Amino acid sequence: MDGLNAFDEAAEQYLEYLTSVRSLSEHSVNAYRRDLCMFGDFLKERRMDYAHLEPQEIRSFLARLKREHYASASINRILSGVKGFYRYCRRFSLLEENPMERVKGMSRRRRLPTVLTFDEVMDLIMAPGDDFFGCRDAAIFHILYATGCRLGELVQMDASDVRIAEQTVLIRGKGDRQRMGYLTGAAAEHLELYLPMRKLYQEGFRVTEGDRKALVISRGGRRITPQGVHYIFEQHVRNLGLSKHVTPHTLRHTFATHLLDHDAGIRIVQELLGHAHISTTQIYAHVGIERLRKVYEQAHPHGRRKSP
Repeated sequence: MDGLNAFDEAAEQYLEYLTSVRSLSEHSVNAYRRDLCMFGDFLKERRMDYAHLEPQEIRSFLARLKREHYASASINRILSGVKGFYRYCRRFSLLEENPMERVKGMSRRRRLPTVLTFDEVMDLIMAPGDDFFGCRDAAIFHILYATGCRLGELVQMDASDVRIAEQTVLIRGKGDRQRMGYLTGAAAEHLELYLPMRKLYQEGFRVTEGDRKALVISRGGRRITPQGVHYIFEQHVRNLGLSKHVTPHTLRHTFATHLLDHDAGIRIVQELLGHAHISTTQIYAHVGIERLRKVYEQAHPHGRRKSP
């Protein structure tokens, strides 16, 4: 078997490993597949053997992505996926050495996430109307802000995952890891109102058992999709006239930042967010520092910036 065909076979083994052993979602595995296909096409064009690459040959792949106007963040994501593939190959003795060990990613300035003020969060939660869909939309906003869960985690929730009396909800995270999310009093009260409305509304539809269990449902009575939640956000953000770019993930950023602003330890926030590594959570500490700097510049007599 030549090196080009060997790459295809090894890549398929790696993707199967991500699915069956790492328990990654179909969406994540497809993203890895696209990145590896891109890298594989590059190898085939240049007749390169994936098992005998030099670091400069890999850097030429990154240079091509740069010429094709990929952002540094996208290039680093693609490189991270390819590096994961090579670590797998080395670990399971498909390769004698890992050429990726000496390849670094693109340097980039890390952008701070958008965060809403408490008043902006309340405006968003109060924006939906009083009918079933308004109650559902407000339930979405309550859950995301109260628990800090990811969008993918929200759409996977079943109604049975909610415990109103305990003010908790079971969250199924990445890699099939589970954690407990905590509901505010307001969120628990709203879900207590929403759940019977959801059950009554769904009775008018013939849906699958999986859809029947879903906590958040669409107009057709089925489990809502991530695209459906994004559409809900777009409608309400537009109606409120918010100048910020607000997505479901914005409420996750806001949840973490507000907790740290009120003296929650970063390790606690890490656990609540379901981050595997503390370094992922530390971006929110930078958000707090940046906000402190802005307050300082506005309040301190020598810190104020002069008008041009």
